[in-house]
Amino acid sequence: MIETNAVRMSYEASTGRLLVLEGVSLRCETGQITSIVGPSGCGKSTLLNILAGLDPPDDGSVLVEGKVGYMMQDALLLPWRTLAENAILGAELMNGRTRHDREVLDNYLAAFDLAQFSGIYPQTASGGMKQRLVLIRTLLTQPAVVLLDEPFSNLDFEVKLKIQRFLIEYHLKHSTTLVIVTHDIEDAIALSDKVVILSNRPAIVKTTIPIDIGSAKYDPVMARKSPRFTEYFTRIWEEIKYFDEQ
Repeated sequence: MIETNAVRMSYEASTGRLLVLEGVSLRCETGQITSIVGPSGCGKSTLLNILAGLDPPDDGSVLVEGKVGYMMQDALLLPWRTLAENAILGAELMNGRTRHDREVLDNYLAAFDLAQFSGIYPQTASGGMKQRLVLIRTLLTQPAVVLLDEPFSNLDFEVKLKIQRFLIEYHLKHSTTLVIVTHDIEDAIALSDKVVILSNRPAIVKTTIPIDIGSAKYDPVMARKSPRFTEYFTRIWEEIKYFDEQ
């Protein structure tokens, strides 16, 4: 489970203290997928940093139950290690390299269409390849809580749908708690049990929208065909558009 209560966060700026989050309260049940959307620069990534334990909030409380895996926007790959060696790095640091980890890695590389590129170095990898690799690195640590910051932004649509199917299957198999920050409303609806909408900075939780599209939610293509999909999209878009017009 994840729970924040009245979380406030500010940073030092050239003009003084910049308030980013102002009283953010949310709750994500164990085994639930939550997407966080909102205007650009409202503090979505800041909130993930707090949930990951990287940045302590100025005020408020944070509860995160279970081991956390965090996929940040920046790949942060080591240039002297191959893609496969970078992917296994988190598991190495936590467990030491094991045969089991390597076997799982090989399966992930194949599932993410990266098997033929496992021996290349980051300098020659595309942005989409790096993004898929960082997701593999995150999942290999076997976290109970997975935090994903714009995990599909560099992926072609066909590849994105394939990765989303894999992520849903992983979530169902391991009962992980997922929190996804995304600017893509369609992705948020297709993957999530609920969508949290943040306001402009300093951000509060403007509203939370439960998503109910039945069994279609387990397939990102079928989800987009759901009769309620357009209804949810319009509602979320109108909420975000309101902030952009302020």
